[in-house]
Amino acid sequence: MKTFLIGYHTFLDWLERASLIFAMVLTALLFLNTASGIVADRITGNSLVWVEELNNLFFAWAVFVGAGVIARHGGHIGVDMVYELLGPRMKTVFRIIYMVMALIIVWVMVFYGVKMALFVGKYQTSLYLDISLFYYYFSIPVGGALLGFFSIGAALPDPRNAPPVMQFSGG
Repeated sequence: MKTFLIGYHTFLDWLERASLIFAMVLTALLFLNTASGIVADRITGNSLVWVEELNNLFFAWAVFVGAGVIARHGGHIGVDMVYELLGPRMKTVFRIIYMVMALIIVWVMVFYGVKMALFVGKYQTSLYLDISLFYYYFSIPVGGALLGFFSIGAALPDPRNAPPVMQFSGG
């Protein structure tokens, strides 16, 4: 079991790095695209009509990929005050409950996200660039899958990390 946990957390480390790089590139493209639209508007007096379409695409992917990564580090909204008052067993129970609830949300995001992406992508494209809306909506199931992987990883112990050593200050 320890070998599996080490392998799974190593996989999550790689997946997290790749996801963060992807989200950072998308955020940079979002900035550059917006800046180019502003510069073009100021110089020519006419806006680039496709800037908003690309920004929506970049933003959707950055948000859903980022939301998955945040789940690994407990960055989503939670009530820490109650959790910190619990004993070790109840904390384990709460982590399991969190994982089960997260996996239900993951299932909804992946199952219905794929259905929606396939349906919308079959019939609709963006107005100016003629990009299939499949690429916009497919960010939902991808983000859901990342949320699933990272939620499971957050609930499982990481044997690579030694338990914290308690330090007492003298004095």
